Amino acid sequence: MKIFTSIALCLSLLSGCFDAGGATSANYSDDIDAVRDYVADGQSNDDLIGELAGRHGKVTWLAGPWDDKQSDQLILVSASIRKKLDNADRELTLLYRYDRTSHDVVLDKVLLDGQVQSVVGGAVAMLAMKLE
Repeated sequence: MKIFTSIALCLSLLSGCFDAGGATSANYSDDIDAVRDYVADGQSNDDLIGELAGRHGKVTWLAGPWDDKQSDQLILVSASIRKKLDNADRELTLLYRYDRTSHDVVLDKVLLDGQVQSVVGGAVAMLAMKLE
């Protein structure tokens, strides 16, 4: 009986996490779609992220307010790619700023393993991801 109670508690906690995550993503799903579908230099962001991830990378798209103090029209959308490079787990994250009013999409930052990259460093990190 003790094991059953523990399992029931874990399942209820997990279902609460999924419900909360679903509500949050539902609020921003249109914003994520807009950033994914945005075409720059003849390629959508979704295609770019897919190329960078390759066959073995795992992609996670998330969104939330750009800044709680600013308008709710500016949204932060991130695309995180996790994959092995040179036998090490690496994470490349592209942070986009999406304006709900003008529908502008701007690549704001590139992070490699949580560290902000310069323009050149970001380009090199993206190339390394693409080359697998």
